[in-house]
Amino acid sequence: MCSASAALRSAEAKEVLNPDIRVSYGSAGGNLTSRQVANARGKTAEETCQRAFLSTIKRFQTTAAQQGSKHIRVSSYFDKRTVGGDQYECHIGTWNSRVVLRGGV
Repeated sequence: MCSASAALRSAEAKEVLNPDIRVSYGSAGGNLTSRQVANARGKTAEETCQRAFLSTIKRFQTTAAQQGSKHIRVSSYFDKRTVGGDQYECHIGTWNSRVVLRGGV
């Protein structure tokens, strides 16, 4: 389990996320689901999980922008099980890590 708030406050988040589209993490709902994989080679578990998480958030922000929305709600959705609060589930393999998030605009 990883901290969503830490990932959303990270330097990488400031570089890659759209500041005009607000992110609420931990609230379930919505019809968007995305499974994102990040390369784990040469990175710590925290770095690779954060990269996969932020890539998924960025994808949801792109969808929100296309629909004219300024807000997304996101929660962890690994194995079709919602995890709320500040945690998201990340599975780390030899070569990559992956997260599954569910969201709505």
